[in-house]
Amino acid sequence: MWIEKDSPHILYVDIEPELSYPPDRLMSITETDFKNKRFHLIFFDPPHEFGRTKNTSMYTTPNRETCNEKWPEWARKGHPRYYGTDKYSSRKELKEYVYYAQKEFYRIGTDDCVLMFKWSENRLDLDDVMNNLVWWKTIMTIPIKTASEKATPSYWVMLMKREGPRQGSL
Repeated sequence: MWIEKDSPHILYVDIEPELSYPPDRLMSITETDFKNKRFHLIFFDPPHEFGRTKNTSMYTTPNRETCNEKWPEWARKGHPRYYGTDKYSSRKELKEYVYYAQKEFYRIGTDDCVLMFKWSENRLDLDDVMNNLVWWKTIMTIPIKTASEKATPSYWVMLMKREGPRQGSL
């Protein structure tokens, strides 16, 4: 997602141990050990699909070396990446993950924290997922331009913490 991967100002957290570029911290973002109000800015790019099986396509294979072994170069042209679509078996599980992640971000984010949320409408519309970000207020939604008209609509959404008591549940 970012260019300067070795910056001391960036902390990369993921639960997937097999990634070609390993995270700085291996943990679930739904329940971290970070102290309250630690981060001013959080980027969240969750899986955008559900119900896939691990290692059955380039996009469900976390390790680039394994991907290179399993699929020919012509099929990998472009940007073969792991999208985590094998992590959640249902729409409900994926939406629960987004809900609990945003709840944890609320805890570890400063009072003026900004949450940058990326979403591609592969199987869930943006509005459907945004309903789970109940502790955050949308500041702006930025469509991501793609080279193909057939590409799935994707967005970056900028959010800020809601003031007052936290409300909302699944």
